[in-house]
Amino acid sequence: MQHDHIDLNQASSADPQSSYPDQRSLQAIVANNVNALLVLDRSGTILFANEAAHHLFGRSSEQLQGKPFGFPLQPGLTVDAEIVRPDQSVVIVDLRVEPIEWEGAPAMLAVLHDITERKQAEQFLIETQQLLHSALDALPSAIAILDHDGRVLAANVRWLQLGPLLEVSAPDCVVGASFLAACQASTGIAAVLAEVIEQLLARELERYENEIAANGNGEVWLSIRAVRFGIGERVRVVLTLEDVSTRHQAEQIALARRRVLEMIARQYDLRTIVREMLQLIGEQIPDLVYAAYVVRSAAIFVSHSHNVLHDDKQRLDQWVSDLLLHSPFRQQRFVELTTDSPDWQRIQSLMPLDVFNRCWIIMLRTNRDHADGGLLLCRRYNLPLDAEDRQLIDQIEQLTTIALEQHITLHKLAYQAHHDSLTGLPNRLLFEDRLQQAIEHARRQNTLVAVLFIDLDRFKQVNDTLGHAIGDMLLIQVARRFELCVRTTDTLARHGGDEFMLVLPDITTPQQVITVAHRLHESLREPFFVNGHEIFVSASIGASLYPIDGADVISLQRAADIAMYRAKSTLRNSFQFFDAAITHSSLEQLQIETLLRRAIERNELRLYYQPKVDRDKNLVGFEALLRWQSAELGTVSPVQFIPVAEETGLIVPIGAWVLRTIAHQLSQWQQRGLPIVPVAANVSALQFTQTDFVRVVADILAQAGLPAGWLELELTESMLMEQIDNLRQRLNELRQIGVTLAIDDFGTGYSSLSYLHRLPINVLKIDRSFVAQLGEGGASIERNLVDAIIGLGHHLGMRVVAEGVETAEQFQTLLNAGCDLFQGYYIGRPLPAEAAEQWLQMLAQ
Repeated sequence: MQHDHIDLNQASSADPQSSYPDQRSLQAIVANNVNALLVLDRSGTILFANEAAHHLFGRSSEQLQGKPFGFPLQPGLTVDAEIVRPDQSVVIVDLRVEPIEWEGAPAMLAVLHDITERKQAEQFLIETQQLLHSALDALPSAIAILDHDGRVLAANVRWLQLGPLLEVSAPDCVVGASFLAACQASTGIAAVLAEVIEQLLARELERYENEIAANGNGEVWLSIRAVRFGIGERVRVVLTLEDVSTRHQAEQIALARRRVLEMIARQYDLRTIVREMLQLIGEQIPDLVYAAYVVRSAAIFVSHSHNVLHDDKQRLDQWVSDLLLHSPFRQQRFVELTTDSPDWQRIQSLMPLDVFNRCWIIMLRTNRDHADGGLLLCRRYNLPLDAEDRQLIDQIEQLTTIALEQHITLHKLAYQAHHDSLTGLPNRLLFEDRLQQAIEHARRQNTLVAVLFIDLDRFKQVNDTLGHAIGDMLLIQVARRFELCVRTTDTLARHGGDEFMLVLPDITTPQQVITVAHRLHESLREPFFVNGHEIFVSASIGASLYPIDGADVISLQRAADIAMYRAKSTLRNSFQFFDAAITHSSLEQLQIETLLRRAIERNELRLYYQPKVDRDKNLVGFEALLRWQSAELGTVSPVQFIPVAEETGLIVPIGAWVLRTIAHQLSQWQQRGLPIVPVAANVSALQFTQTDFVRVVADILAQAGLPAGWLELELTESMLMEQIDNLRQRLNELRQIGVTLAIDDFGTGYSSLSYLHRLPINVLKIDRSFVAQLGEGGASIERNLVDAIIGLGHHLGMRVVAEGVETAEQFQTLLNAGCDLFQGYYIGRPLPAEAAEQWLQMLAQ
């Protein structure tokens, strides 16, 4: 605040002769001065107050003049004073008193400056600084503010506690100390921090954050943050330290917990998981000398030690295992062993070279038992188990419960995965594992291994007549009898259904296998009594020998299976060894079946089209003939693969593929403008008996956009006679949608003429066996038969087709006999679709 300057000395020292004009000047100055001025007599009574004084005191001249000033008069000194106005407001002034002469008498001049705002600002600043220091001290973080030279300008109490952990001395952390210089003179964390502070002051870095282990011991972790503000010489660096040891420990425990949970999720064995949990305890309690953990329900004991001698640890483990398994403290959660207790003294005697000061036995709960887990902890230092340690133990308890439940579940699943749920016998998976072990043992010992495949005869009758529940109970009783016939080293397994398998290791002669098979048969001689029913059961048994019949699990099982089927097919309730010669043809059939299953998806099937002509040799149709070009077997004859397809049921999808391919080919020919003719396809009995056969045929033709008349289905004579009552309606349904029906291989079956004339058949095909003999001498009987067949067909209103026409003489004979249509090599060989088009092109011309 600016104040006007008053030269009071000059006025008071004036010559008395000139007193009057000087007095007048002084009075003018006092009256008109902007500062509050009071003229006082020697006793302190106010003689005069200027206008500024009236405003300052809040009083008029009459209220001030003649009143005592009320403040000590100390000429030449400036003091602070408080003035209370009539409205009780307080004004703070600085007061200076000087002697003067007023109206010819000695007086005092009081000059008052209003410094209320300044004083309030100063007080506010003081209070703010006090509040700032209090706030800093109240913060859990350590905070220090450094100036541009790296000296400590301000710091809270927490900084004085944590600062020395940065590898600098405590005096280097106090206010006024050169913290940067101390860090530069140090190494490790302090040296790194010095470089950070230098970069911040040089404006090369805006902020810095990191977490470090204080003093490198890993017990105390500090979070360091440094940030710069200000510019030039007013640049400041704020350092913040925070003790994050608790959080860091919690994170480490959480990380370890996740590690254990991951091990549980990956189905590690329980012992490994428990060992990992003990390792976790050792990481969180650094002074742990020895720890042991037992899980009673899983019969697991694991220990962890730090620098305990191997021999000492073995003896200690043995004793502690027994202690925890039979702990007298099962009803208590935490028990601390006292130095005078027998258990303490026993542990100390078993660890003579290791010092420990505290020892606890802790009972851990699981879902199996409130004291299923027992934990022993021995600490080197005289430290209690704090809240964090107990929290860790609680987490160990939770993890143990989870791991134990999974352990038990996995054991159950493993048993279920390796044993038959009905009989309790090993299943196929366990059987194959035991067989592999037996093979490896026999290879080392140069002995034999026998595999027996046992199939109960006519067991299906039991299920069909008495029900599956009775059948299951019978299987259980059979399993118990079979178990009495084998050694403990043998493996009896249920293969599935009514089939059992048996591994006989350490066999030296085949006679031993025969003896066991005889024992099994004898065990079934007596009847079984199941739920009031008396049941007799027999079994067909096949056997294979390692290494004679196979060198691996699969081949030995296959050989025993084949031998069992041979026993069942020759004489039930019998026994057969595997015979490779007999099996060769079976293996060929099996190979054909396996490859045939893939033939459609691998696009290995082909259709060839053999032309059919009328009496003038004009094309009137094709017969679609199936061919298989296997990648592994080459060209496979229909004679080889059609019976296999019919036996395995593959003929159904193959037959559907044939019909779809015919429809697609006819549609393509039609789209290219070629004249199309009906195409015939053979239908198997199995395919024809499918309940949805008619719908499948109709759908295929509809999808191709073809009238049903362009498709001809050929059924064998014997098939129609066997199924006549059941399939007559289906034949009528096919005729109703327009499909042409033909009897194939006529003359080879046992047709009933009374049935034949009632079937909606359009075409009758003479079997090639009759046609083949027409060109031979002395074939008058065959000619007469052919004449009869043709006559019969015509009388029944059918067109007659002769197949297998291979010579001109056969053609002429059939032509003379009145045959309608002809098919065979003489007419044309079966052709792929591209070559068959030439016939259609000639027909178009």
